[in-house]
Amino acid sequence: MKHLESSYTGQNEWWKYLLLILISFLGGQFFGAIPLLVVLAWAGSGNIDTGAVQSMDFAAMGINSSLGLGLIILPFILSLVLFVVLVKAFHQRSFTTVINGTKSIRWRRVIIGAGLWGMIMAFTLVVDYYMNIDNYEMRLNWNALIVLALVSILLIPFQAFYEEILFRGYLAQGIGRLFKNRILVLIIPSVFFALMHGTNPEIQKFGFWVMMPQYFIMGFVYALISVFDDGIELAMGAHAVNNVFISMFVTADGLAFQTDALLKAHEIDPSKELGTLLVASLVFVGALAFKYRWQLSVLFKKIEAPVEEV
Repeated sequence: MKHLESSYTGQNEWWKYLLLILISFLGGQFFGAIPLLVVLAWAGSGNIDTGAVQSMDFAAMGINSSLGLGLIILPFILSLVLFVVLVKAFHQRSFTTVINGTKSIRWRRVIIGAGLWGMIMAFTLVVDYYMNIDNYEMRLNWNALIVLALVSILLIPFQAFYEEILFRGYLAQGIGRLFKNRILVLIIPSVFFALMHGTNPEIQKFGFWVMMPQYFIMGFVYALISVFDDGIELAMGAHAVNNVFISMFVTADGLAFQTDALLKAHEIDPSKELGTLLVASLVFVGALAFKYRWQLSVLFKKIEAPVEEV
């Protein structure tokens, strides 16, 4: 085991974790929001509808939706850059140790995580589409879809990677070093992950307590496969394809990504979405557990400093 145990190498005082999280997240969000604010001011001249701003409906604000998507992703890209640049200075260990505790990234696992979760998402969407075809509006616009695909595929993975590195990588290591307990590594970062999404438009539309279980379960699944796999690459791939898929193929009023997606759902049932997420997550984790021969006992192993080789 290397990932969580790597927090015992280098300099890992608790205040360094707190400070680096604040600097990378708040710094990226602050400076990255400047282009968005400039575009909003230019487009609306102070007369933009408040509801459109709260729902991040760029088309309603007279802004190309793919441009708007890029603008809301930019702060996360800056946060990722800040984190990568500063982690060595704060902890005296390489950036890749946050990903899996070693000096290299297992890109094959990123692809496997993305491929498997992408297939599951595609299957559930196709099934729901044909079972509830009247609930969907097909909006095939090749020009808009191609631009959206370029923005989504090129930019969204950076946003997903930053969140995985922050929660399932860095924060998980800090929690693991503090409590030496893998169960808490699953729970605590997942709670913070859910709370970070507390300002999403879905919260305004469906309610805090309706959406929080979905965010928590998604975070918990990412945490679970990361602890089992001793690294976050599978979660990085799954999270990236999840967000890219949603942005390109299905949208609805009140969702965080208001894009020129292929399909628009007229109604979203959070209860049904939660049930679908639970089933899909079980299939996802089960398939990976079978492939990699994961052992349940890993969850109960104490997180301890690695024994130095003689």
